[in-house]
Amino acid sequence: MNSSDDYRGIAQIYDLALNPLLDFVRRDICRLLLARKTAHAVDLGCGTGRQCLFLHKHGIRTFGVDRSPAMLRKARARTPDEITYHQEDIKSTSFRDGFFDAAVISLVLHENEPDTQDRIISEAMRIIRPEGCLAILDHGRIENFATRVMHYASCVPERLAGKKHFRNYLLFMKNQGLQGLIGSRPGLKVTGERKYFFGGLWLCLAGVGNRDG
Repeated sequence: MNSSDDYRGIAQIYDLALNPLLDFVRRDICRLLLARKTAHAVDLGCGTGRQCLFLHKHGIRTFGVDRSPAMLRKARARTPDEITYHQEDIKSTSFRDGFFDAAVISLVLHENEPDTQDRIISEAMRIIRPEGCLAILDHGRIENFATRVMHYASCVPERLAGKKHFRNYLLFMKNQGLQGLIGSRPGLKVTGERKYFFGGLWLCLAGVGNRDG
C-alpha cells in the first residue's frame, strides 16, 4: 500500500465541496441497485463514506474500501458503526470471489492511469457474484456543447487535485471518458445507464459477462 496519503489535505473539504452536487446521484445509485435485489454492496474508493451512508440508509449491508487513512477517519466518524471500512488497495482487495451483490466505483477511475483503471474494474468484477451488478459513475465523453462546457468546468477541481491527477483526467477524457473505457473493456455487459449534468457525468450499470475477458 502506498505509505503516503495524498488525500490528507482534501479530506477536510471533500464533503463540503461535493455533497450538494452529488447526493441526488448517490440516491439514484441506491434505488437502481435495490431494483436489482442488492442486499450486500461494496464502495471501492469510498472516500469519506457518503455513498456508503446512502447505501446503508436504503437497507443495504455496506462495506467501504479506500487507501487513504484520512478519508477513512472521516468516514468512520460520520457514518454508522454498522458500515465496515477497509484500508486497502482497491486494485487488490482481501475479499473472496463473488462476495458482494454489487460494487460501486464512483468518480475514481478518471484520476488513475489506464492500466490502473482496468485493474480496478477487474477487481470489482471478481468480488461480485455472477448475477451481480457493477455501478460506475464518472466523467462522460464530450458529445456536444453542453458536455464540453461541463468538461471545462471540471478542469478547475481536477487541476487543483494535482498534476498527476489532472494529467490522468485529461487522458481519460481524450479516451472518450467512461463510455470509452467501458466500451473497450471485455467481460462487461451494460444493463443500464443514466446521464447527469447534461452528460458531464455518466452512470453505467453493468453485469459480468465473461469473467475471463
